[in-house]
Amino acid sequence: MFKRDPFSETLGLIAGKGEFPIIFAEALFALKQPLIVFGVKGQTDPRVEPFAKETHYMDLGALGHLVDLLKKTKVKKVVLAGGIPKFEIYNPSFQMDETAKGFIHQTRNKGDDHILKALQFFLKVKCGVSIADARVFLKNLLAPKGVMTRRIPTPSEREDLKFGWRIAKGIGKMDIGQTVVVKDGVVLAVEALEGTDAAIRRGGKLSRTGAVIVKVAKPNQDLRFDLPCVGHETLESMKAVGARVIGVETQKTVMLSKDRLIEEADQADMSILGI
Repeated sequence: MFKRDPFSETLGLIAGKGEFPIIFAEALFALKQPLIVFGVKGQTDPRVEPFAKETHYMDLGALGHLVDLLKKTKVKKVVLAGGIPKFEIYNPSFQMDETAKGFIHQTRNKGDDHILKALQFFLKVKCGVSIADARVFLKNLLAPKGVMTRRIPTPSEREDLKFGWRIAKGIGKMDIGQTVVVKDGVVLAVEALEGTDAAIRRGGKLSRTGAVIVKVAKPNQDLRFDLPCVGHETLESMKAVGARVIGVETQKTVMLSKDRLIEEADQADMSILGI
């Protein structure tokens, strides 16, 4: 656990794309927690920079550069926040440095959970860095139990939420993804390589309107890695395909800019439910 008072230890943030790194960095800035950001060129939103005492950028496949930066800055704890476009990693033209090539070669199972756990071990061995749980600093953004919006799910939507929960936990157990799109007891899409927003759009197109989204943590997931998040882009993807209900796992899902997110859902007559 972190020593939260006083904030003497500088924390590192390995920042991917999306809102999460910005919101996390802003929360730490408000707590006067020193932060060094390690961003990915072309992925990390530069709006994170004002909240960090230092920001360093590296190429997506430059694992050796990350190791060098961690050693140089003497950071000993890091948080992972933000997405990495997996489809780019599987592109034949994707460039990796020798450190990254060696890491991938030694990691036999390429599923998300296995890769991230292997990364934890790698960073500990190479530079004495441990990965910390972002939720320590974001308790006010974790999804509460129950309906958070004015609109309440209909009985049929609640049945789909229950059904979607079972399916989402099932695909999570197989380390496939965290999100499913369902309607009337039928699975329209499961999240795979493309990520949550693309899965919502793909599945939602099949339903035309009325799809129900469920996003959960994987069973026995180490929540220091790939913490489930929902935000503005999630709702935008739902709006694009006429989906009006999303269920997220209570206390294991970060709601990015939670109050604003709920207000946005209310304006669009959508339901957000903690389950």
